[in-house]
Amino acid sequence: MKKLFLSLLFVFIFAELSVFAEKMPNLKYKNIGDKDKISYDVQTDTWSHKIDKKNKNYFIKTKGFGEFYDYLDSSKNFAFSTNCEYEFIYNNSLIGYSNKDMKFYDISYTNGGVGKRALSKEEVEKIFPDYELISLSDFSNLTNSKKVKKGFGDLKIILFNDTDKTFENYKFTSGNAKFEQYDLRGFLTVTKHGMIQFAPLEESENSIWYVILVR
Repeated sequence: MKKLFLSLLFVFIFAELSVFAEKMPNLKYKNIGDKDKISYDVQTDTWSHKIDKKNKNYFIKTKGFGEFYDYLDSSKNFAFSTNCEYEFIYNNSLIGYSNKDMKFYDISYTNGGVGKRALSKEEVEKIFPDYELISLSDFSNLTNSKKVKKGFGDLKIILFNDTDKTFENYKFTSGNAKFEQYDLRGFLTVTKHGMIQFAPLEESENSIWYVILVR
Protein backbone atom coordinates (compact mmCIF):
# COMPACT_ATOMS: atom_id res chain seq x y z
CA MET A 1 0.00 0.00 0.00
CA LYS A 2 2.93 2.32 0.68
CA LYS A 3 4.22 1.78 -2.88
CA LEU A 4 0.80 2.69 -4.25
CA PHE A 5 0.73 5.83 -2.15
CA LEU A 6 4.18 6.95 -3.31
CA SER A 7 3.34 6.27 -6.95
CA LEU A 8 0.11 8.24 -6.78
CA LEU A 9 1.82 11.05 -4.92
CA PHE A 10 4.42 11.30 -7.69
CA VAL A 11 1.72 11.45 -10.36
CA PHE A 12 -0.18 14.21 -8.61
CA ILE A 13 2.73 16.07 -7.03
CA PHE A 14 2.11 19.13 -9.18
CA ALA A 15 -1.61 19.21 -8.61
CA GLU A 16 -2.93 21.49 -5.90
CA LEU A 17 -5.64 20.29 -3.60
CA SER A 18 -7.40 22.16 -0.85
CA VAL A 19 -9.67 20.33 1.53
CA PHE A 20 -11.59 22.29 4.08
CA ALA A 21 -13.47 20.80 6.99
CA GLU A 22 -17.24 20.98 6.97
CA LYS A 23 -17.90 22.52 10.36
CA MET A 24 -21.09 21.59 12.16
CA PRO A 25 -22.42 25.19 12.43
CA ASN A 26 -22.18 25.50 8.63
CA LEU A 27 -24.20 22.37 7.96
CA LYS A 28 -27.79 22.69 6.82
CA TYR A 29 -29.23 21.17 9.98
CA LYS A 30 -28.72 22.57 13.47
CA ASN A 31 -26.66 20.40 15.75
CA ILE A 32 -28.38 19.62 19.05
CA GLY A 33 -26.05 21.23 21.57
CA ASP A 34 -25.32 21.03 25.26
CA LYS A 35 -28.37 21.84 27.46
CA ASP A 36 -30.71 21.80 24.44
CA LYS A 37 -34.13 20.24 24.97
CA ILE A 38 -35.99 17.99 22.55
CA SER A 39 -39.41 16.43 22.97
CA TYR A 40 -40.67 13.02 21.98
CA ASP A 41 -44.25 11.98 21.14
CA VAL A 42 -44.73 8.35 22.08
CA GLN A 43 -47.96 7.93 20.10
CA THR A 44 -46.58 9.20 16.80
CA ASP A 45 -42.92 8.26 17.41
CA THR A 46 -41.79 11.76 16.42
CA TRP A 47 -39.20 14.20 17.76
CA SER A 48 -39.32 17.99 17.94
CA HIS A 49 -37.36 21.03 19.12
CA LYS A 50 -40.62 22.41 20.53
CA ILE A 51 -41.28 21.79 24.22
CA ASP A 52 -44.86 21.74 25.46
CA LYS A 53 -44.90 22.92 29.08
CA LYS A 54 -47.76 20.52 29.82
CA ASN A 55 -45.86 17.60 28.33
CA LYS A 56 -43.09 16.26 30.53
CA ASN A 57 -41.91 13.79 27.90
CA TYR A 58 -38.82 15.74 26.87
CA PHE A 59 -35.07 15.23 27.14
CA ILE A 60 -32.13 17.49 27.97
CA LYS A 61 -28.78 16.96 26.29
CA THR A 62 -25.86 17.16 28.71
CA LYS A 63 -22.21 16.19 28.89
CA GLY A 64 -21.82 12.70 30.36
CA PHE A 65 -18.88 11.04 32.09
CA GLY A 66 -17.52 9.53 28.89
CA GLU A 67 -16.73 10.83 25.42
CA PHE A 68 -20.34 11.34 24.35
CA TYR A 69 -23.28 13.40 25.53
CA ASP A 70 -26.18 11.92 27.46
CA TYR A 71 -29.87 12.73 27.40
CA LEU A 72 -31.66 13.29 30.71
CA ASP A 73 -35.41 13.09 31.18
CA SER A 74 -37.49 15.93 32.63
CA SER A 75 -36.63 14.69 36.14
CA LYS A 76 -32.90 15.04 35.34
CA ASN A 77 -32.38 11.26 35.35
CA PHE A 78 -30.29 9.52 32.69
CA ALA A 79 -32.48 8.42 29.76
CA PHE A 80 -30.16 7.39 26.91
CA SER A 81 -27.04 8.13 24.89
CA THR A 82 -26.79 7.92 21.10
CA ASN A 83 -22.96 7.54 20.98
CA CYS A 84 -22.99 10.03 18.11
CA GLU A 85 -21.04 13.28 17.71
CA TYR A 86 -23.62 15.11 15.57
CA GLU A 87 -27.38 14.97 16.12
CA PHE A 88 -30.25 16.86 14.51
CA ILE A 89 -33.97 16.53 13.90
CA TYR A 90 -35.08 15.94 10.31
CA ASN A 91 -38.72 15.41 9.35
CA ASN A 92 -39.55 14.68 13.01
CA SER A 93 -36.84 12.02 13.19
CA LEU A 94 -33.80 12.18 15.47
CA ILE A 95 -30.73 11.61 13.28
CA GLY A 96 -27.23 10.97 14.64
CA TYR A 97 -23.84 10.69 12.95
CA SER A 98 -21.08 8.52 14.40
CA ASN A 99 -17.48 9.42 13.58
CA LYS A 100 -16.28 5.94 14.48
CA ASP A 101 -18.81 4.19 12.24
CA MET A 102 -19.03 7.00 9.67
CA LYS A 103 -22.74 6.23 9.49
CA PHE A 104 -26.00 8.07 10.03
CA TYR A 105 -28.59 6.59 12.37
CA ASP A 106 -32.32 7.05 12.85
CA ILE A 107 -32.74 7.02 16.63
CA SER A 108 -35.91 5.73 18.27
CA TYR A 109 -36.96 5.58 21.92
CA THR A 110 -39.39 2.94 23.12
CA ASN A 111 -40.08 1.45 26.53
CA GLY A 112 -37.24 3.37 28.09
CA GLY A 113 -34.66 2.07 25.59
CA VAL A 114 -32.97 3.62 22.57
CA GLY A 115 -32.81 1.99 19.14
CA LYS A 116 -30.54 2.88 16.20
CA ARG A 117 -31.17 2.07 12.55
CA ALA A 118 -28.41 2.83 10.03
CA LEU A 119 -29.66 5.05 7.20
CA SER A 120 -29.33 3.88 3.62
CA LYS A 121 -27.34 5.79 1.02
CA GLU A 122 -30.59 6.94 -0.60
CA GLU A 123 -31.85 8.32 2.70
CA VAL A 124 -28.64 10.26 3.34
CA GLU A 125 -28.72 11.67 -0.21
CA LYS A 126 -32.19 13.09 0.46
CA ILE A 127 -31.00 14.75 3.66
CA PHE A 128 -27.80 16.15 2.09
CA PRO A 129 -28.60 16.69 -1.62
CA ASP A 130 -25.67 19.12 -2.07
CA TYR A 131 -23.13 16.40 -1.30
CA GLU A 132 -21.80 13.61 -3.46
CA LEU A 133 -21.88 10.37 -1.51
CA ILE A 134 -18.99 8.00 -2.17
CA SER A 135 -19.55 4.48 -0.88
CA LEU A 136 -16.50 2.71 0.49
CA SER A 137 -17.55 -0.44 -1.38
CA ASP A 138 -17.12 1.50 -4.66
CA PHE A 139 -13.35 1.83 -4.18
CA SER A 140 -11.19 -0.44 -6.33
CA ASN A 141 -10.43 -3.80 -4.73
CA LEU A 142 -6.95 -3.72 -6.27
CA THR A 143 -5.80 -0.17 -5.50
CA ASN A 144 -8.36 1.05 -2.92
CA SER A 145 -8.76 4.15 -5.07
CA LYS A 146 -11.78 5.99 -6.45
CA LYS A 147 -11.96 8.64 -9.18
CA VAL A 148 -14.43 11.52 -8.81
CA LYS A 149 -15.13 14.55 -11.00
CA LYS A 150 -15.15 17.98 -9.39
CA GLY A 151 -16.37 20.18 -12.23
CA PHE A 152 -15.99 23.96 -12.04
CA GLY A 153 -17.24 24.64 -8.52
CA ASP A 154 -16.34 23.21 -5.14
CA LEU A 155 -17.12 19.56 -4.58
CA LYS A 156 -18.77 18.50 -1.33
CA ILE A 157 -18.20 14.87 -0.43
CA ILE A 158 -19.52 12.45 2.17
CA LEU A 159 -17.68 9.16 2.49
CA PHE A 160 -20.52 6.70 3.05
CA ASN A 161 -19.58 3.62 5.03
CA ASP A 162 -21.62 0.74 3.63
CA THR A 163 -19.27 -1.84 5.16
CA ASP A 164 -18.91 -3.40 8.60
CA LYS A 165 -15.57 -1.64 9.19
CA THR A 166 -14.99 1.13 11.74
CA PHE A 167 -12.67 4.12 11.36
CA GLU A 168 -11.92 5.39 14.84
CA ASN A 169 -8.34 6.52 14.17
CA TYR A 170 -8.61 7.57 10.52
CA LYS A 171 -8.01 11.00 9.01
CA PHE A 172 -7.66 12.71 5.62
CA THR A 173 -4.24 13.81 4.39
CA SER A 174 -2.69 15.00 1.14
CA GLY A 175 0.88 15.51 0.00
CA ASN A 176 0.32 19.16 -0.91
CA ALA A 177 -3.12 19.96 0.49
CA LYS A 178 -4.31 22.62 2.87
CA PHE A 179 -7.01 21.38 5.19
CA GLU A 180 -8.60 21.98 8.56
CA GLN A 181 -9.47 19.47 11.23
CA TYR A 182 -13.08 18.53 10.60
CA ASP A 183 -15.70 17.61 13.19
CA LEU A 184 -17.44 15.03 11.02
CA ARG A 185 -14.95 12.45 9.80
CA GLY A 186 -16.44 11.64 6.39
CA PHE A 187 -17.27 15.22 5.29
CA LEU A 188 -15.08 17.18 2.85
CA THR A 189 -15.25 20.30 0.72
CA VAL A 190 -12.76 20.01 -2.16
CA THR A 191 -11.78 23.20 -3.99
CA LYS A 192 -9.04 21.97 -6.37
CA HIS A 193 -8.16 18.81 -8.26
CA GLY A 194 -5.69 16.33 -6.85
CA MET A 195 -5.38 13.39 -4.49
CA ILE A 196 -6.65 12.70 -0.97
CA GLN A 197 -5.67 9.82 1.28
CA PHE A 198 -7.96 8.49 3.99
CA ALA A 199 -5.83 6.37 6.29
CA PRO A 200 -5.26 5.39 9.93
CA LEU A 201 -3.01 7.49 12.14
CA GLU A 202 -0.97 4.40 12.98
CA GLU A 203 -0.44 1.86 10.21
CA SER A 204 -0.61 -1.87 10.89
CA GLU A 205 -0.68 -5.07 8.82
CA ASN A 206 -4.47 -4.86 8.50
CA SER A 207 -4.57 -1.14 7.74
CA ILE A 208 -6.60 -0.09 4.72
CA TRP A 209 -5.78 3.11 2.82
CA TYR A 210 -8.41 4.77 0.66
CA VAL A 211 -7.33 7.14 -2.11
CA ILE A 212 -9.68 9.67 -3.73
CA LEU A 213 -8.53 10.99 -7.12
CA VAL A 214 -10.30 14.28 -7.84
CA ARG A 215 -10.21 14.98 -11.58
